[in-house]
Amino acid sequence: MQFQFSQLSFPDNAEVVINDVSWADFERFMDELGERSSLRISYNQRSIHLMAPSAGHEVPKLHIGRFVEYLLEQQQLDFESLGSFTMRKQSVQKAVEPDECFYIEHAAAIRGKRQISLDSDPPPDLAVEIDIYSPTDRALYAALGVPELWIYDGKTLVIWVLQAGEYHAVEFSPHFPGLALREKIPVLLNLAEREGRMVAMKAFRAWVDENPPCPPFAKGG
Repeated sequence: MQFQFSQLSFPDNAEVVINDVSWADFERFMDELGERSSLRISYNQRSIHLMAPSAGHEVPKLHIGRFVEYLLEQQQLDFESLGSFTMRKQSVQKAVEPDECFYIEHAAAIRGKRQISLDSDPPPDLAVEIDIYSPTDRALYAALGVPELWIYDGKTLVIWVLQAGEYHAVEFSPHFPGLALREKIPVLLNLAEREGRMVAMKAFRAWVDENPPCPPFAKGG
């Protein structure tokens, strides 16, 4: 396999797949990219998938990220937000970049690290994916051991929890029990699109303050 990052060019939301790529070549490719790329990248079954997200993809992820951060701060939970860093696990030959991800229970374990490998470090406790233009491969996240995965498709939010190696849809997030986020977040994303980020965030804060979540499992033992 011989290719150069500089040779890749494609429009927003188009996906490029490079097949028959060894793990060593994938890591070389990632080293070549460094931190220059805004591409979304995953690796599975010897294939690299690359996508250039558009504003229609990026805007909801930023809003959801802010919502999650406010919830964590409101509950005074320690956390680290790592955005869309590349989660790699050589032992299963898989890698993926979530739209947003949060270390909550394991925040202290990765704090200050410049490099994170899921072969030796824990996966994020919560990941967020925006599925407006392409579906999320939940099996890839399951193989990496991500306990909780939120997927928003432009209309609905589904909360998935990993149990015995498979994801199951649940009504409430284990991190924010009793809070009807599946119903509220899509409404607020529509509000943000119509009236702007500040209006939506103000409405979200007021709603959370009036309907505080139950203590999360992390605090309940």
